[in-house]
Amino acid sequence: MKKWRYLIGLTGIAVLTGCGGGGESGGDDLMHSHISGPTASGWYPLSTLMTDIWMDDIEGASVTVVEGGAISNIRDVNDGSEMKTGMAFASDFADAVEGRGAFEGEPQENIKGIAVLYPTLWNFAVLDSSPYNSIEEALEGGADIVPGQAEDASSQTAERVFEAMGYTIEDIEANGGSVTYNGYGDANNQMRDGGIDMVVQGGSPYVTGLNELDSTNAIKPLPIPDEALEELEAGDYGYDIDMSIPAGSYSNQEEDAPTVSTMAMLIVHDDVEDETVYELTRSLWENEDRFVEEQPNRGEYFDIETGYHGLVNPEENIHAGARQYYEEEGVVDE
Repeated sequence: MKKWRYLIGLTGIAVLTGCGGGGESGGDDLMHSHISGPTASGWYPLSTLMTDIWMDDIEGASVTVVEGGAISNIRDVNDGSEMKTGMAFASDFADAVEGRGAFEGEPQENIKGIAVLYPTLWNFAVLDSSPYNSIEEALEGGADIVPGQAEDASSQTAERVFEAMGYTIEDIEANGGSVTYNGYGDANNQMRDGGIDMVVQGGSPYVTGLNELDSTNAIKPLPIPDEALEELEAGDYGYDIDMSIPAGSYSNQEEDAPTVSTMAMLIVHDDVEDETVYELTRSLWENEDRFVEEQPNRGEYFDIETGYHGLVNPEENIHAGARQYYEEEGVVDE
């Protein structure tokens, strides 16, 4: 019989332990911290489900799910002293291994991929009652904006979108607005209470915390202009510009909202034992149906071919243990 223990602390850390399941792996690597996203993000419940599956399926596993952020997650897993696995964006992973973008001059040499999972769409959102009906109106009209945590993927994306539209942070401030940094949950509370006007957050397609806010205060996602989308594509940041937040994602949303997206992925420290990573990879894909059932907005995109080939230079950047599983499944090109 499987036994569970959940410990939820003020820091948003959930410890999950369990026994049972079909796979076995040795060593201390099965007992590690997995760094995810803010509790109000889509990553956190996905990580909780993922660790639930690992606990159920791999004997001896004990994983702690910790709040984090996309770019800092890469740094923490690369360090490897506590965080052995984590969530990241494929575009940030590509920057990290090349030492560019947020990782300029400091390539992260100890991270590998396990799987590329699903697209994350960037929500530039205001309350439905907001006077702003476009991003341009917000930037010109003195909006107070929280684009996520400083130097993280959402704030980096926001700044790139603003720049593609011809605005710097200084321009926004000169127009009477502000850009401050905070986590998703706190930012949503600020917007609900009228303290800020706009947030920038990633979801698939909507953001979990914003969807919860939408039940009492309707949310309005603002479209990114076509010209800015084309500028972003030309910038070679690794964004996809062909997806939109579909109408109906939020209660009063009647039209699709064009935006940028990037793929979410699972990363691991390079020194984690091959056998352990093999089991984590096997357990992930052999339980794909649970992701489809319990996290349909994300799970419906899961595809083992994308899991491997969606990674930049998978021959170099996939972990050896994960590669073994993909080879057995016939995914790796001969």
